[in-house]
Amino acid sequence: MSTVPSAPRRAPRKKLKMPLFGGMGGGSSANKDDFFGKNFGSILIAMTGIAFAAQIFLPNLWSAKVYNEPDEITEMSWNGTIRKKYTDAKHPSEIHYYLVIVGKKGEKKIVDLVEADPVFFDQIAVPQRVDKIASSLDVRVQRFSKPDTTMRIKFTE
Repeated sequence: MSTVPSAPRRAPRKKLKMPLFGGMGGGSSANKDDFFGKNFGSILIAMTGIAFAAQIFLPNLWSAKVYNEPDEITEMSWNGTIRKKYTDAKHPSEIHYYLVIVGKKGEKKIVDLVEADPVFFDQIAVPQRVDKIASSLDVRVQRFSKPDTTMRIKFTE
């Protein structure tokens, strides 16, 4: 027979593993201390269900109250600064005029003037301070370039 030298046999390499997924390629799973083990599919389904439930319920819990009824706006008292002013016209016949008013202690009020005359919304600007007492629709606006002005919110019926 021939006496051709052959390379010495070396030990087999360790199989590559991905974190959280384990062996990923078959073979016997001799390592039983995987993080998820055999239940990875059921844990993935449970986590997906929790994520979908969070998308449904959390926006309602985290959303701020929007004041849009004329009675609510009349009974509110404002003492703060207008931080945002924007409109939303989902339907051309119903345009929502939003004001985000931040008070001195950081409380945020979102007012929707959907039933109000848009003249008030057009005359105020974002950095202005507004003061309104409860049970009144007169709003005192502190302006930078002009003296303070008192404006009235008018609701259309």
